[in-house]
Amino acid sequence: MKKTILYILLCFLTMSPLLAQQIPLYTQSTFNNFGINPAFAGSKDCIDFRAGYRLQWAGIDGHPGTAFINGHGKITPKRINGPEWFMGIGARIVSDSEGPFNSLRMELAWSIHVRLGRHLFGSFGIFAGILQNKFSLNGVKLSNFNDPALLGSSSNILAPSVTPGLLVYGKNFFIGLTAQDIVSLDYKDVGFNSRTETHYIFKASNSFKLTPKTSLIPSIIIRGVKNAPVAFEINALYDYNNRFQIGAAYRNESSVSGLFRIRLFASLTLGLSYDYVINDLNLGTSGSYEIIIGFNTCDIGKGITTRCAAFN
Repeated sequence: MKKTILYILLCFLTMSPLLAQQIPLYTQSTFNNFGINPAFAGSKDCIDFRAGYRLQWAGIDGHPGTAFINGHGKITPKRINGPEWFMGIGARIVSDSEGPFNSLRMELAWSIHVRLGRHLFGSFGIFAGILQNKFSLNGVKLSNFNDPALLGSSSNILAPSVTPGLLVYGKNFFIGLTAQDIVSLDYKDVGFNSRTETHYIFKASNSFKLTPKTSLIPSIIIRGVKNAPVAFEINALYDYNNRFQIGAAYRNESSVSGLFRIRLFASLTLGLSYDYVINDLNLGTSGSYEIIIGFNTCDIGKGITTRCAAFN
C-alpha cells in the first residue's frame, strides 16, 4: 500500500497537464490567515507572528509535511498615514516535503488598507520572493528504472514567486481571495511537460455573538485550480471570551477535523487540530496532525484589540 501511494503521487506530479495539488493545506486556516492571504498584513494594530507544523497522512511513507513561520504588522508613514488608509508589511517562510519532492518559499509581503465605511475596510496585498523546488529519486524504490517520465535522478529549480490577495472586512466578518503563485513554472527535468498552476483560494468568515462572552465563528474556504475539481472546506468554532476555541471542520471527500485553540498567556496562543481521513487513504494512515503557536503584541498590557471579531 505504501509503495502504491508513493507511485500514484509520482504519476500525478508528472502527468500533463499537472493535476495534483501543489501547495500546502492547513486545517487551522482560521488561525493562519496571513499565511494564506497577504492582504491580512497590517490588519491588527500590533506585530503578529505564527509558527507551525503539519504532519499529513501519518503512517504513509513519503507523507507530506509542512513547516512554516510568518509575521506581519501595521506601519504608519507620516506622509501618507491618516484615518482613511494605512499599510502593512510582513514575511513568510514555508518548507514543504512530499516524498521525493521538497519546496521552500521565502517571501516578503506588503499591503494597503483603505476605509470603505465607518467600520468597513478593503485591502490589497502581495507576497513576492523566491520559490525553490527540489526533486530527487535518492532513497526511492522504483519498479521500472527505465520509465521515460523519470529520466533525471534529481532536479533543483529556483524561480520567482508572486501571490496577490484581496480582502474586505468589517467588525464581525471578512471575505478574501488569493491567487497563489501567478507565475507558472515549467519543470523540464521532471516528467512530461510538468508545470505549476495558479491556485485560487476564496475564504469568508463571520463572528456571531451568542452571549457577552461567547461567539460562534463559522467559515468557508473554496479552492480552485485548472484541470482539478473544486475543493471546499467548512468549519465552525465556538469561542469563549477569546480565551479558548473548540470546533470542527469538513473538507469535501477528504477529512473531518477537530480543532482546539487556547490562550496560554496574554500574548501566546496554541492551536491544535486532528484530521480523520474519510477517503480510501484511511486504510494506510492514522490521520493528519497540526500545531500552530501564535504570538502578538496586541495583548501586552492593553487587552485584546482587533478591527474584526472574525480574526484570530
